[in-house]
Amino acid sequence: MKIGLLVDGRAEYVGLPYLLERIVSPHTILRTPLLCDIQPFASPAQIAHVASKSFPILLHRGADRILILFDKEARQDCTVELATAVEKAARARLDRPDVEVRVILKVKMFENWFVADPEALRGIAGRFEKVERIAKQVTPGRADAVDALVLLKACSKDRTFDKPRDAATICKVIDPARAAANSRSFRKMLKELGVPQAPAGSARKQRR
Repeated sequence: MKIGLLVDGRAEYVGLPYLLERIVSPHTILRTPLLCDIQPFASPAQIAHVASKSFPILLHRGADRILILFDKEARQDCTVELATAVEKAARARLDRPDVEVRVILKVKMFENWFVADPEALRGIAGRFEKVERIAKQVTPGRADAVDALVLLKACSKDRTFDKPRDAATICKVIDPARAAANSRSFRKMLKELGVPQAPAGSARKQRR
């Protein structure tokens, strides 16, 4: 199976290729995602409409499964119900019954996956400090519930966070197994990428 990804932000577009290199999957993953103007508070039909504009590109690249990733932000919808509604609307716009469509909500946002692995943040020399503050809030299994952006800014040495630049830096060092242990939405992504037995230690570092 060949898997292609659609993402909703510049940070994901820049950072995910590095993260995907660290995920071991039995499938072929198209490492460069496509950037879509998905608005997190749009209706499922609107999200599917925007995403469907990029379907032909992924199909041309041979994708058998399309993953649509977007931030849940502060949206109050049930995560499962929202993902299901977007999947249904997206499939209706895809005239290829042999191609799967899956939706992954980053809860609450892409940055929550970063704080899910505090050890990775500790390993970035000169960028973050007092990472134990993050660790206390996200372990065990609570990374999806925190205000990740606030935490990252508070624990950065200059009290700032540059989404694209820092995303690339962090994604180069994230351990998928550690992140999966603390983030349910990250485990969902691993599952849709075909990682077996996630999060029970099956995701391993992969450097190329």
